[in-house]
Amino acid sequence: MNPHTGEVYGEICAKRTAPRLVEFMESLAVRYPDQEVHIVWDNLNTHLDGPEKRWTAFNQRHGHRFHFHYTPIHASWVNQVEVFFGIVSRRVLRYSVHTSKKQLADSLLGFIDHWNKHEKHPFRWTFTGYPPVIDRSQAA
Repeated sequence: MNPHTGEVYGEICAKRTAPRLVEFMESLAVRYPDQEVHIVWDNLNTHLDGPEKRWTAFNQRHGHRFHFHYTPIHASWVNQVEVFFGIVSRRVLRYSVHTSKKQLADSLLGFIDHWNKHEKHPFRWTFTGYPPVIDRSQAA
């Protein structure tokens, strides 16, 4: 998800594996051939460099223009793509019935296409922190 425009890029795959994620990232490198790209990830094992240093090698192949940022543990809600996942969950998945994986994939990719053409927008971040501590000694 591009946080400046709200545009979403997605692919569907049968299994979530580290090699498949590298393939996805290669497609992002082609999609954004000469830009700095910031990736915000949670701490899923495939997001980590691993013993084969997959992200170090990936970044070397692409001129060190990818920057990886990790959310704190149990704080994936700070990742704006999670907001988009919530929209997908409510509007595509909640009451749907899919009779095949292809039908599900078509629904998801169709929604992404619709979103990008008609609804994309940056999400306005409104979290300001926790409420201030109230000094009760001043209370009447």
